[in-house]
Amino acid sequence: MGERSLYERIGGIYAIAAVVDRFSDQLLKNPKIVNANPQLKEWHTQKYKTRLPGLKFGRTLWVASVAGGPYQYTGKPLSDAHFDLRIPPEVFDEVSAELGRTLDYFKVPKREKEEALAAFNAQKPDVTAGARAKAKR
Repeated sequence: MGERSLYERIGGIYAIAAVVDRFSDQLLKNPKIVNANPQLKEWHTQKYKTRLPGLKFGRTLWVASVAGGPYQYTGKPLSDAHFDLRIPPEVFDEVSAELGRTLDYFKVPKREKEEALAAFNAQKPDVTAGARAKAKR
């Protein structure tokens, strides 16, 4: 029998949903994220709150999928979903730090935390593409 997937080692869908729930709520409380630029501020203060349950669901599916679980994320590619928000690299880094704090809150072991953050951080080029495109103009 091979090694268990990250999905299994972190506790499956219910554990992932709990992390995503808290993480998503913490993002709304972090002024470095909410106030980063006009597009993000509008998203977090107007559009985000009404869409939050669905966003949490999509995030949960995405995490479960990249962690090796039996779920498939079928939402927009992350580059498309985030392009118009123009998320700068330093804001992405703060979101990643928020995820790290959330994983610490749930006492996720070091190895699993590092794997989860590596999977998240691998998305930085896609998530920050809008900001990089704007900077090139």
